[in-house]
Parts: sequence; C-alpha cells; structure tokens
Amino acid sequence: MSPSKPEADTKEAAVTALEGDGSTRQRILDQALVLFAEHGFAGTSMRQLARAVGLRESSIYNHFVGKEEIYSTLIDQWGPGAFVERLESAEYRALAGDPAAFCRKCGVDLIDRWMDRRERLFMAVINGERRGEGRQRFYDMLFREENERLADYFQGFALAGLIKTTDARETARIFSSGLICLRMEYVNTPEHPAPRRVIETAMARYLNTFLLLLGTESKA
Repeated sequence: MSPSKPEADTKEAAVTALEGDGSTRQRILDQALVLFAEHGFAGTSMRQLARAVGLRESSIYNHFVGKEEIYSTLIDQWGPGAFVERLESAEYRALAGDPAAFCRKCGVDLIDRWMDRRERLFMAVINGERRGEGRQRFYDMLFREENERLADYFQGFALAGLIKTTDARETARIFSSGLICLRMEYVNTPEHPAPRRVIETAMARYLNTFLLLLGTESKA
C-alpha cells in the first residue's frame, strides 16, 4: 500500500548496515536505496554506489546493466507488485472463503513491511522523484494491479454471501485507502514510526470497523 512522504533517516541508514541476504547483489540494492533516498536517483552515480558497496565500478555491471535496472529491481522488491504476488499465493487463496481472516492477514503482512527500514527508504525514493517512469510505474501498479487483486477477493466474498457490497472494486479501494491512512498516521508522518504494538492496535480497530460495515463480524 502506498503512503505519502515517509520520514526516513537516510544519514543514519548510510552508516548502518541494512539486514539483507548478504549477497553482493542485495548489498548493491540496499546501498542504492540509501543513496537514492538521500541524493535522488538522478543525483546518484554508479561510481558513488560502487564506493559505498566497496566494489570497483566495473563490478557493479556484473550484476546490473545500469542504474535503471537497479531502480527497476527495487520497484519489484518493494513496490505494489511484491504485495500482488503475495495476494496470488496459495496462502492467501486459502482465505478466499473467510473475509475476516483475509483482511487480518493483509494487515499483519503489511505491518511487517512497514516496519522494514528498506521499505521506508524505498518510499522516500519514490516520493522524492516527483515525476518519472519509476514513480509512474509504481502508482500504475498500485492503482491497477493491487486494487484489481483485492477486488477479486471482495467479489468472491460477495458472490458467496460473506459480505455486503454492490461494487467490489470500490470496496477494495476503501480497504486500501484505510490502510494508507494508517500507514501515514503511524509510520510515515511521525519523526519515528510508532511501536509495533500501537500500530497493531490501530490496525485491529480499523479492520473490525471495516468488516462490520461489510456485514461481516471480525473474530480478531
């Protein structure tokens, strides 16, 4: 789900190793997040990235064709496409008959994502770009692919008589919008993200209300 402008401490991130899988490729991606968030995509050079990772500039090209491919890979890792893949997984499909469990699962997984510093840095990159193909691709995926997958679930719930709605797409939009508001309030706009337990309490309150509006009683 997309937030507004996040508050990411990029200077601290620049000197603090991000937890990844340890591969050279992932180290390049993680350092690119830090540099893109601090200097912008256009303001970061491949030489600067190589120096931050501790590699020769030529070695970066053993893993990526160029800066654009690095940016594209980051969008795949941290953009809406990653959540769409989860929605298409067997784990989520197993919840196609339980709207309350489905919504709670979305909430838990999204909180996990929101609390990851790399994801917050990624959103700093997207929002710092203002215009550009990367930003456009991100929002196209958010407003089209992610909302369509959510709408598929709500349509299925409605056809099974599990929820009350006359428009599954708008129901998905309402669901997504509420999650965006939670993220902005507790993760993006404060100087530091709220403690996880606070976000979990707010998420549970929101989901209970949302499900009640759909005529479904949450068992959370």
